[in-house]
Amino acid sequence: MKDIVILFLSGVMMFGCTIKNSSEAKLDKLHSEFHEHEIKYAKGFTIQSAENYKIITVFNPWNPPDTLSTYCVFDTNCFQETGCDFPVRLPLDRVACLASTNIAMINLLGEGRKISACSDAKLICDSALYQSYLEGSVIDLGSTHLINAEMVIDHSPDLVLKYIYGAKEAVDEKLIEAGLSVAYNLEFMESHPLGRAEWIKFVAAFFNKDELADSIFSNIENEYLKLVDLSSMHKNKPTVLDGSSYKGVWYTAGGNSYSAKLYADAGAEYYWRSDSNKGSIPVSFETIIDKQADADYWFGPSTGNREDLLKIDRRYIKLKPFREGAVYFFGKKVNPHGGLDYFESGVTRPDIILKDLVWVFHPELLDSNYDPVYLEKMK
Repeated sequence: MKDIVILFLSGVMMFGCTIKNSSEAKLDKLHSEFHEHEIKYAKGFTIQSAENYKIITVFNPWNPPDTLSTYCVFDTNCFQETGCDFPVRLPLDRVACLASTNIAMINLLGEGRKISACSDAKLICDSALYQSYLEGSVIDLGSTHLINAEMVIDHSPDLVLKYIYGAKEAVDEKLIEAGLSVAYNLEFMESHPLGRAEWIKFVAAFFNKDELADSIFSNIENEYLKLVDLSSMHKNKPTVLDGSSYKGVWYTAGGNSYSAKLYADAGAEYYWRSDSNKGSIPVSFETIIDKQADADYWFGPSTGNREDLLKIDRRYIKLKPFREGAVYFFGKKVNPHGGLDYFESGVTRPDIILKDLVWVFHPELLDSNYDPVYLEKMK
């Protein structure tokens, strides 16, 4: 596979990129300096780069190991002639974010001012960006699930960051045909919390902030692993109920999912840990009552209000954590329209989410003054 990528790079560099005022010798040097960036946890992308050139490859998580998209990123000393399907010329001035996770990653990289358009802008949690939306300097592109292609094309951003489920969407083809660069951030398909956070390296590659992303991620990783070591020393492992009921069906995290990994790393026992699913699994409410009614804690209800939960399904009263008030909702940081920061900045900071969980399961392991960032107890 690596040999194929290198051959591809050689062809693209020969026909798709010319260094201004450079000699043939410098091109040869460019080829020889090609190297692969370190990606430790994420499985969905790779980055290869030379002096003035990067290749970013996103793999198809629904049909591995196929490639979903490949991006050719050029810096200011390089210009694209022909032969590159997805060229991205740096520096970027205007970026459209069609997923909240991208907002947080760009902000961590110090490039938030370049976000010029967002989907579901009224749900933005970042205070500065939300204010820009209110003032009209950040355009609202509508619902993430119903993007207006013409509006995006009229805005003409340098890069469109978005996600997809299962396959590329019809709107993507319209944007690409209009000459826009569409990049897929598929962090949500990673099962390891650090794998999801590591997609900041993918976003950073489009801003030439690779070294900063490496540093940011390294700090997050170190804090996360310290907490894992801390919680692993605790012999008591409380049991966890995850998810909630929707129209009579309970959707809970699969055993190979992001949430299940967080519960395990925080020192808890998750009933569905032997399940192989990376996403959620549907089970009957009766199964939940039969298998997990006596769980110590319940995480992930559809709302953090007790009375509202009972209006949704009165059978919640049969669950011990509901009766005893041991229910937690990731809704502590919320914007005026109900946008949860857990879905925005939370993905980039699994170390903080893990610390919030340790605070619930083993509060004696943390400073007595620790105040959770994302979690709040049911009201």
